[in-house]
Amino acid sequence: MLRAVLFEGIDDFAQLESAWNDLARSVDGVRFTQTFEWARLGWAVKTPLRGDMILCATVWSGDRLIAVWPFQRTRLGFSSRLEPLGCGMHEEYGDPLMAPDVDQARVCSELLQLLVPRADLIEIPFVKIGAPMQVALAQAGILNVVQPFDAYVVERKGFEGFEALMRGYSGNFRAKLKQNRKRLQSLGDVSFECPQDSRTCKETVEWVLAEKRRWLLQHNKKSKWLQKIEASLFFSQISTEDTEFGRVGIFRLMLSGKIVAAFVTTVDRTRVEGMIMSFDPEHARSSPGMLLMENVTRWCFERNLDFDMRPLHMDYKERWGNSTSAQLKYRTSLTWRGTASLLPDYLLHALRSLLRSTLSLEQRDAIRRMLNWRHKLKMRDDGAVGRAGNRATGKE
Repeated sequence: MLRAVLFEGIDDFAQLESAWNDLARSVDGVRFTQTFEWARLGWAVKTPLRGDMILCATVWSGDRLIAVWPFQRTRLGFSSRLEPLGCGMHEEYGDPLMAPDVDQARVCSELLQLLVPRADLIEIPFVKIGAPMQVALAQAGILNVVQPFDAYVVERKGFEGFEALMRGYSGNFRAKLKQNRKRLQSLGDVSFECPQDSRTCKETVEWVLAEKRRWLLQHNKKSKWLQKIEASLFFSQISTEDTEFGRVGIFRLMLSGKIVAAFVTTVDRTRVEGMIMSFDPEHARSSPGMLLMENVTRWCFERNLDFDMRPLHMDYKERWGNSTSAQLKYRTSLTWRGTASLLPDYLLHALRSLLRSTLSLEQRDAIRRMLNWRHKLKMRDDGAVGRAGNRATGKE
């Protein structure tokens, strides 16, 4: 007999620790991002606003916890929104932790039924196409905005070792890696490090985030989570914790004692999962990010681990990945208030889909170039106005 229970508030959430850990032990492929500790710290570093709440959807078989799905409820304008509880990036895989010996389709339905009455919108990043939760989400709610993404993985299966993997890449790819490593080595001592002491881990996390912010500023881009303190606090605190289910892994490429590339990841029983990577643009000619990828991939193969580079397309992921999985990001309205809030995004998404299906690749590229040209022209004009203003001020 299955029993679905919604736990609300931090006190109720804390009662789940023992049962949650027992469930995690029963799942061979449990991700570190699906553990009690990951969710607990995600809420601990958050500064809750009025109305924010931690919610945990659970399903039990007798006294045994067989599924858990943690969320935070926040405000989005005049609507309330549910999103998975995590590190603050809102980019973790969004599927619930479920026991392997259950009817997962039924369990996913039970979990969603608990959550639907609790908010106007629900947002789930990165649910695998065809997975039980993706099927359940497709049938839930009033309006769905769905975005497809590919997740890139370097799989260990089928290769005797790292050298066998490398032989599968093109000769040009391997030659460039060797050439770039020699170029970097000509500038000083190059080393690969996996620090675990608290001070070094925190310093590396801050370096990675600072480089990300610098890159966003340079390219006039924005990131909601990078502007907040939550992710920085989260990774700084969890970077030195080592649990039975996994830990955060910090990898860095050093040039004469200076960081030139660094990767913040999670390490669990079956995989390394990449979270955030940055590199020093001063050494971009040597592609330090690609060199670090080579080191991390070798490290994974030596420990019989897959290297999950996660969704969102990046050139380095496409080059290194030997396997992909199709993922969907879901934004679903659960009430008419949520529908009103989601409608503008839904219409924009529908328009983009229509243009994608009717315009040729060349036409879409032409539109993209035009938009980029207008954006650069505006930035140049803004800069000219600023310089003119500065000259006028100087004369005064």
